[in-house]
Amino acid sequence: MMMRRGMLLQGALRAASVWDCKLFSSSVVRQGCPAVEELPESVHVEESHEASAGPSDSNLQRSGIRNVVKKVKQYGRGGRPSVETNSKIELIQDPRMMKLFNLVKEGNFEELKAAHERLLKEGANSGEKGLDVYLYSRLMTQCVRQVGNETALPIFELMVQSGVTLNVVPYTIVIRALMDLADDEKFHHSGQQGLKEVAKSEALASKGLELLHEMRSRGIRPNELTYKPIMSWLPPRGRDAQFQELKEFMAVDGVPFTGVFKFYEIRLALKVGDLKKAERLYIQAKKENDNIASSLDAHFLSTFSQADRVDDLIDLLPKVLPVMNSDKGTASAFQCLGKHRRHEAALSFLTLLKKSGGSVEQLNRAFVGYILGSAKSNKLDETLKARSDVEEQCRIEAPPEVYNILIDACCKHGHVSRGLDLLDEMQQKGKKLSPYAFNPFICDFARWGMHEEAFEMKAAMGRLGVQPSVVTYSTLINCCVKLGDMERAYSLLAEMKTNGIEPNAHCYNPLIMGFGSQERLDRALEVLKEMLAAGVQPDSYTYSMLIFACSMVRNEDKAVELFEGMLQRGVQPNAAIYSAMASVFARCGNLERSIEVATFSFYNCQW
Repeated sequence: MMMRRGMLLQGALRAASVWDCKLFSSSVVRQGCPAVEELPESVHVEESHEASAGPSDSNLQRSGIRNVVKKVKQYGRGGRPSVETNSKIELIQDPRMMKLFNLVKEGNFEELKAAHERLLKEGANSGEKGLDVYLYSRLMTQCVRQVGNETALPIFELMVQSGVTLNVVPYTIVIRALMDLADDEKFHHSGQQGLKEVAKSEALASKGLELLHEMRSRGIRPNELTYKPIMSWLPPRGRDAQFQELKEFMAVDGVPFTGVFKFYEIRLALKVGDLKKAERLYIQAKKENDNIASSLDAHFLSTFSQADRVDDLIDLLPKVLPVMNSDKGTASAFQCLGKHRRHEAALSFLTLLKKSGGSVEQLNRAFVGYILGSAKSNKLDETLKARSDVEEQCRIEAPPEVYNILIDACCKHGHVSRGLDLLDEMQQKGKKLSPYAFNPFICDFARWGMHEEAFEMKAAMGRLGVQPSVVTYSTLINCCVKLGDMERAYSLLAEMKTNGIEPNAHCYNPLIMGFGSQERLDRALEVLKEMLAAGVQPDSYTYSMLIFACSMVRNEDKAVELFEGMLQRGVQPNAAIYSAMASVFARCGNLERSIEVATFSFYNCQW
């Protein structure tokens, strides 16, 4: 009697209801793993069955049964058992499945069908136990893992033909495989090839949806893992109607619409352009403490920050900061807090981010964002105090970028001495110096005509081992042009190239302007030639300065040539260029054409 009870219990463990309840309604489902990964590799019903065929000692029987129950319960509690298994060995335990598996690996699907039919006939004639849903599911799982997703559907069709009783497991496996294949069909090509890939993706997804409807019509309830691959495929394609239909199916089937499904719904709303709905769903999900992907947190933090919705940010940050995996979005949020002078809130959230285990990079970006926003409020004393408060109250050391922002703010407010104090502090604390710490001084000195001081700051950069940047050189070139020292300005361009710094239009244009104002058209054209050789495209300002240089030397033909070349390069003329052309014609005595150009410019250009 005890042996018979053991056999019955083992048989029950093989039944589909056990797999439905233990595998796909377990906590593993909530982990969101793929269906093929959820099939338990360590639960071997064959092993327990073979054990029952051994000695008839009832203690051994009960021990074997307890082991099987223990394994199923262990899997149901969430996560895989720590037992390492070999998937290939599991299939070898049933030679029939191993034979089918080898045919799948060989890609011989015609022989697969024939071999499957022979197995069914042999089983019917011998009276031995036939193939069941568990063995087919194991075969599907192993084929998908070792051969590919495309093998799932042929095996599923063989299982349907065999007449075995289906359950949620094989349906979930084949739907997941089909949707993975559909998702792999990206838009790799354009034209006809791209259309073929889209059509293939649509066909695969349609088959997955068809199987979902089929299983529901058979009375087999889908679960989270069944719905997940389909629901994730719909949002990027804007399939709102199908998504809402499946959402209703989930409610009928008792599948909770939480977590990742809410994430999919928000993505769908963003895809179809319903921003208000996306925002409403997101805020609701955060209020209900649903786990939402960090990418959406970052998106809405940036959205609220750009819209200056500081109160919404203050409500959102306590829920977002402890769970965000990246610093995307946090910098813009703290910048918004600084801009609106919400200093207490910023200090509180920086402390929260630190206590939540935020990385050094996350803390630094948040700190930098806060100071950058505070600097935009044009309250220098408050900004300097904000930096001190963060260091003292939050115990976060200011990174070099914070110093750079503060130095720039000091120079813009005319407090160069305070900026120099910060630069000295950086040196004393061993902070990494960069051109961003020196360029504000150079720009400020140049703005006030303190050209020698600007060059002295560049010399200081050299002594401290800081290589000047493009901004450094373009500012100094402008200084030289204003002084009329064109040779020194040109030597700076050569120095840039020697140091491996590629000049941009802001470096070439002042040189063209300077040579043009000195009536040195030939040198201005040489600079243009160098500019083109370096791959730097001239802009409208470049051409306006060149045409102005032509007017200085009364060279109408060259001006027209430059104008036509400008049009060929796709540079659209503006009011400044038309004004320069009118000046050329006037200085060359062509008053009629000068008036014509000036009139056209007046009615067609914005001044």
